[in-house]
Amino acid sequence: MQLRKGLAELFYRIYRRLNPDDIATAKSMTMAAREKEIKAAAAANQTKSEFLANVSHEIRTPINAILGMTQLTLKTNLDEQQRSYLKSIESSSRILLGIVNDMLDFAKIEAGKLSIEAIPFDLEEVLANLADMFAYRAYDKNLEFIINLPTNIPTRLIGDPLRLNQVLVNLVSNAIKFTEDGEIVVSVTLLDVDDADVFLRLSVTDTGIGMDEAQRARLFDAFTQADTSTTRKFGGTGLGLAISQRIVKIMNKHGLGVTSSVGQGSTFFLELRLPIQQNQDLSNRDALIKRLQNKRVLAIEDNLTTREMLTELLRSYNVDIQTCRTAEEGLKQLDQQPFDAAIVDWQLPGISGLEFCQEVLSKQDTASPKLILATNYHAKDMIEQAQSIGVADYIVKPYTSSALVRVLCSALSISTNRQAMPSNNRLKEICSAPVLLVEDNDINQIIAREMLQHAGMQVDVARNGEEALAMVLAKHYALVLMDIQMPVMDGLTAAEKIRGHYSYQQLPIIAMTANSSSDDIERSHSAGMQDHISKPIDEQVLIQALEKWCVRGDYQREQTSAVSVHNKPAVARNYPNHSDIDFDNALDRLGHNVALYQSLIERLYSDYHHAPQQIVEFLSKGQHDQAKRFFHSLKGAAANLGLLKLSNIAAQLEKSMASGAVDEVADHITRLDPMLEQARQAVADLVLWQQRQHTTGKQ
Repeated sequence: MQLRKGLAELFYRIYRRLNPDDIATAKSMTMAAREKEIKAAAAANQTKSEFLANVSHEIRTPINAILGMTQLTLKTNLDEQQRSYLKSIESSSRILLGIVNDMLDFAKIEAGKLSIEAIPFDLEEVLANLADMFAYRAYDKNLEFIINLPTNIPTRLIGDPLRLNQVLVNLVSNAIKFTEDGEIVVSVTLLDVDDADVFLRLSVTDTGIGMDEAQRARLFDAFTQADTSTTRKFGGTGLGLAISQRIVKIMNKHGLGVTSSVGQGSTFFLELRLPIQQNQDLSNRDALIKRLQNKRVLAIEDNLTTREMLTELLRSYNVDIQTCRTAEEGLKQLDQQPFDAAIVDWQLPGISGLEFCQEVLSKQDTASPKLILATNYHAKDMIEQAQSIGVADYIVKPYTSSALVRVLCSALSISTNRQAMPSNNRLKEICSAPVLLVEDNDINQIIAREMLQHAGMQVDVARNGEEALAMVLAKHYALVLMDIQMPVMDGLTAAEKIRGHYSYQQLPIIAMTANSSSDDIERSHSAGMQDHISKPIDEQVLIQALEKWCVRGDYQREQTSAVSVHNKPAVARNYPNHSDIDFDNALDRLGHNVALYQSLIERLYSDYHHAPQQIVEFLSKGQHDQAKRFFHSLKGAAANLGLLKLSNIAAQLEKSMASGAVDEVADHITRLDPMLEQARQAVADLVLWQQRQHTTGKQ
């Protein structure tokens, strides 16, 4: 913990270093000399900012490599001790990466380079992402995590969701860190609203250790926590709140506020005035809410704050809601009056939520309510058990209004046949949804299309941003997957133009690119994209993105059937080991189709074995961007095919081309052809190996 704080302070000292003698010398300077010194100091500050940014970037590169290789190693056969060691490496790497990112943000703020975007976003999505990020950490400490967003607050606003999320992430992370038991509440309060703007207070309240007046006074100083004892016990650099304070001051001029007392917890809050998105289409949401009017719902929840939030939320939808604290009280309520649905927390004093559901369903009463089990993100076994006994649906805590509406409408439309087990595969909700894949590389097209079709999507392909723009104007899509570096029109420009026609809710856009630095992700968000998927494509990550972002609708489900990655039958694969090629993950992306894999390797060879001649032609015409894109495309395609070393070489060449180091390009480009030949030979050996396996009956 002290090492983390010391590392951050070392960076800061390098950045802020000044000669103490400068102060005394400055007193005797003439005006001209002082102006000259001021200019020199400004130049020095700029140099220091650039130095810190470069150092941070250079440190992030090996850290990302450590993280990536650790995650790959964790997928291999390991004993428990090895797995424990690697988990520690992964955790420590993420902490170090967070410190470096904090330092880079701090440098940007100090240099006045941090800007606040004004783009359309949905506040409810920001809070839902917060729930996804922290639900397990709160559960792990046995804390109740609550998000309270009243329904009278407009959520489709104009602002900077990335920076707002950064501030809220820091506040919630601190709240969980300094709270041992009780609850964490993220609340949004409406202060004022008119046709154009909304004035909101966003607060994060905990029941943790709290602070006294002296601690609050220095809370927002860099490298400072409440006191040295909390630094020792809880760790951290003390930069998070300093960065958050400065970000909020850019947004609202007066920054974060805090109320706290020792032993009574703390509340951090920020107040923002944000423009409301105009011409919003709320017809789908209103139609769903109309279906819930006058429905009778019982909520069984032992946390008082959560009960009050559920009551306020559902009453705003004209739902007749009754609440109680225990399952025993819930059973009495059911005996006294009928309910259409019951939301049951899985952790209750006395009888558990699952036991309550079993008792209600065992009565075989046709008038019993549709049961919805409220659980946490990682209770998969309990969810499966609940569905096997006939529980209608489940909802993951913390509750959000959209999730409540969705699950209640879903449960109330389920057949009365309680023995039919409803599927927990959310892909079925978007089966046959039309998806636009924007990708200029043929190999990446085939791999991504294969994975999307396997998930049940209907896939159209555009080769550049200009084609994509024309296609989204001609056809309604549920999702766009957008490459960034493309000819004619790049992905960032295309996303910005699409946002001129469609809101975030009407057409989600996800970046899918080989560039995955924080700056790349920030540029994607700024251009109007909601998410970012890195190449090589991880099928699990792709599936999660489809489930999260794809617009629901009445698609022609009979044409295809979604197959979830979670439900794939486990098939033992034991491909030959190769030091430079990851056969396992590459073939998993292609459904273990070795023949297709071989054809893609041959296509890669055909497209790139003439790399030196192609680059010479680009450079002779002054087409440096095309040369950079050539290497970028090779990097992504090679990564998707599991050609690890080839992808790394292409990444080096792309970086050299971007920095104008043509001599480095000349030195390393000759390494491509041998690697391509190696890939062809390796896949030929793989085909022979597969034939022998079939002959001997081993696979």
